[in-house]
Amino acid sequence: MKKGYHKKVDRSMMDWGFTIPNEYISDFLSGTPLKLGTSRPITIEWDKKKYLVKICHINRKKHKPVYQIRWDSQKDFLYKLRKTFVQSYVILKSQKELFDKKNAAQKHFRTHMEGGQQEVMIFSPNNANTIKVKEFIVIKNEWNDLFQRLVQENVFGWIFDNKDKDYLIQKSTVWHNVTKFNAHKNAVNVIYYLANTKKKLLYIGKADDFGKRVKPGKKHQSMPGDWDKFKYDIIRPEFANILTRIEDHTIRTTASIIKNKKQYSSLDIGNYTLVNDTWKKL
Repeated sequence: MKKGYHKKVDRSMMDWGFTIPNEYISDFLSGTPLKLGTSRPITIEWDKKKYLVKICHINRKKHKPVYQIRWDSQKDFLYKLRKTFVQSYVILKSQKELFDKKNAAQKHFRTHMEGGQQEVMIFSPNNANTIKVKEFIVIKNEWNDLFQRLVQENVFGWIFDNKDKDYLIQKSTVWHNVTKFNAHKNAVNVIYYLANTKKKLLYIGKADDFGKRVKPGKKHQSMPGDWDKFKYDIIRPEFANILTRIEDHTIRTTASIIKNKKQYSSLDIGNYTLVNDTWKKL
């Protein structure tokens, strides 16, 4: 076991994660193989808090396969990372705003950060299921407090992350049978849909952690425990702070189409009934 991977904070870390260098792959796998094209959950421990992320074995068409640690949808870890290394976040993410493609001579922050601006963190695989993380180099200046407050209010998220993204949703699944739930329980930042196909009932909800919020075979709010189908939409991390608003809008829109329990104006299309009862009609 090496002493830990000293990783310079770069732009990919502020978005999704990092590719594991070849010399560290065996450390991160810790004796547990990972088939090509698959992934498994792994826990990052940082400042006594645990974050569920993924280790992936990526199959690339025109390049050799790689292993990656990914936290695309782990909003709490992204928030912690951006707030801790706020100088790198501002510099690296602002490159799209400041780089003028017509002026080839203009510096591109991603590849031209000066040595004194480089922040570093250490990733130390503890076993096949846990990676311990700590800061190694953190640069502070008179703007840190202000920038951290802007990160907390997601101001930078709206400025940097939304420019070229047309959708709120990162992924939308098909309908699955409840027997497949365990394969999806680790989804985070989701708007989920539960269907009871025998009683023709539908429930819509939100969850930071799908598996902690929903339990197969158990009554869920106004939905009887014998619901048998589910699907979900994964919301992009930068919009996770408005997850409740997205849920409310989704419920209200659905209620205007199918039957509902709140006498909300509806077309009453089909034979399903929306069972949610704690939403605002407006």
